[in-house]
Amino acid sequence: MALHEAMPPDSVLGPIEPLLDVTRAAHLLGISVKTLRDWIQARRIDYVKVGTRVMIRPETIRQFVMANTRRAAG
Repeated sequence: MALHEAMPPDSVLGPIEPLLDVTRAAHLLGISVKTLRDWIQARRIDYVKVGTRVMIRPETIRQFVMANTRRAAG
């Protein structure tokens, strides 16, 4: 029996949020699509390849924002 038949998807990866295309991810980050594509090419942000499409996990956006948040002085 194949793995996908033996186990429900959530038991392997947990619940999966829908992936974001580059346009939507750039919009959420408040940057241009070109800037996000540059970051992807420079490996500054993680991405998922689905065939020829480049997609971003919502969790990746959250982690990126947290990692790049600077606390105010004072």
